[in-house]
Amino acid sequence: MRLPDIIKNLEKLNSIGFIPTQRKGPTGIGHLLESMLGLDETNIAIPDIGGRVELKATRKNVNSLITLFTFNRAVWKAKQTEIIKKYGYVDDKGRQALYTTVNNKTPNNQGFILISDPQKHLIVLKNIAENENIAEWSTYVLAGKFMTKLDRLLLIFADNKTENNIELFHFNEAYLLENPTPEKFLVAFENSKLMIDLRMYLKESGGVRNHGTGFRISEKNLSELYEKKRKLI
Repeated sequence: MRLPDIIKNLEKLNSIGFIPTQRKGPTGIGHLLESMLGLDETNIAIPDIGGRVELKATRKNVNSLITLFTFNRAVWKAKQTEIIKKYGYVDDKGRQALYTTVNNKTPNNQGFILISDPQKHLIVLKNIAENENIAEWSTYVLAGKFMTKLDRLLLIFADNKTENNIELFHFNEAYLLENPTPEKFLVAFENSKLMIDLRMYLKESGGVRNHGTGFRISEKNLSELYEKKRKLI
């Protein structure tokens, strides 16, 4: 699919107005957009701009966080089972779990905070109460991961409303974001615009189910990671 075709399809979606979702919950907007555009995945080929493009859809009236990528490999300074047992809680399914959002501005309720170590080029997840480093990420690796996964981003906004307990979306604003830089990624972190989500729990077997530590940013700040922003509709 070429960019003029995508713009044409987006303009057509805009002219349709509100469309009922096919799936309830937060993922309904992305699923509906993919279905309406005839896509099977959220990473599409646009040959006339030079490669594949990540597609993300978001509600206009909710400044929620967007997951840029997940990364866990070789970052933990303690066993994940011990981290969950020490800092976790019993969730509504009776599991020992640890689901929490952490930023570098203030410690959260569990004492977690993100700290930058520029000399070692690390971002450190620390528990202030216990003075314990929980995980460490190389800033080089994180910036590289971001630039590889989100080199080009098609960001679609929609108004939403609910009728008869069904959410409807009007896709009416779209941007093509290009040319991310590691400097912009790290500046966003230093300015407390990037944060992480820990998402893991203990299975009945005693093993860990980790959904991936998500590096996230609010929708309104997403374009700050890119040098080039082009409005499509």
